[in-house]
Amino acid sequence: MGKNNSIAEKPKGKRRGLRAVLWLILIAALLAAVYIRTNPRWKAAELSVVQANRHFQVESLDPHGMTLETRILPPEGYTRAAAEEGSFGEYLRKYPLLPDDIQLPVYDGSTIDFTDAAAVFDISLGDEGYQQCADSVIRLYSDYFYETGQTDRISFLFSNGDECSYERWKKGRRMLVLAGFSCEIPAALPDDSEQQYRNYLKEVMRYAGTLSLQKESEVIPAAELRTGDIICNDTHVVMIVDEAVNEDGEKCYLIGQSFIPSVCFHIISRTEGQKITPWYTAEQLEKDSFVIGSFSFKKENIRRWKDGF
Repeated sequence: MGKNNSIAEKPKGKRRGLRAVLWLILIAALLAAVYIRTNPRWKAAELSVVQANRHFQVESLDPHGMTLETRILPPEGYTRAAAEEGSFGEYLRKYPLLPDDIQLPVYDGSTIDFTDAAAVFDISLGDEGYQQCADSVIRLYSDYFYETGQTDRISFLFSNGDECSYERWKKGRRMLVLAGFSCEIPAALPDDSEQQYRNYLKEVMRYAGTLSLQKESEVIPAAELRTGDIICNDTHVVMIVDEAVNEDGEKCYLIGQSFIPSVCFHIISRTEGQKITPWYTAEQLEKDSFVIGSFSFKKENIRRWKDGF
């Protein structure tokens, strides 16, 4: 009788062992899935540069200039507003540009013949197409802080209101996001490499957008506009990239954007009578509603992100 019991117990022991192995496999698979989900890998897209051959002249444009300040000159009677050394304004003015008169490079290697682009930033795009309108603003803010050693200022909200901080990210903290829920967990080793910085930005671009930029910014009067400020509604955002002023104190602005599909950040031109210019006047932006490119905005869409620049 005891012998028979011993024989019966052996299959039970095997089943318990099998269940333990299956649980270990399940836990390992779950941990692997969490790691993959919380550790994105940014990869630069291969962009195409294609001549556009525009059939019109853009005012204030020097096609030989290879930075913003040398490509787009102030309009007649204006001079560029003062920009402190090391400021965001100086950073943007010295930003390298792609050659003049090209189609907009798209993240998937194609191009768009976009006639409103007065100048195109020489900026990389991720190969998965996340760098759209709000993302391009976030990218420029973040790159400025990163390149000037202000990494403690690199922190952005997701659209659900949760914060994603680069300082915590490089220490191995990651954001686990499920639908509208997110939480921060330890999910990697410390890493402050440039690749990990790009990985962080990819994660932010996944879950941030115009709604999160609105949460991080305050409405300001059009008269207070300055470089780095944004014009943002629920569907689109553009950024003030540069400013110029005349002897009477009247201002005008360069405005930049990206959009869907992910394209290189670019300066938007506009038509004024018989001329095409990249400069927008303060008078235009002080109206109750106005159009920039193909998007309509209202005066309450003029905003300053955090403390501004």
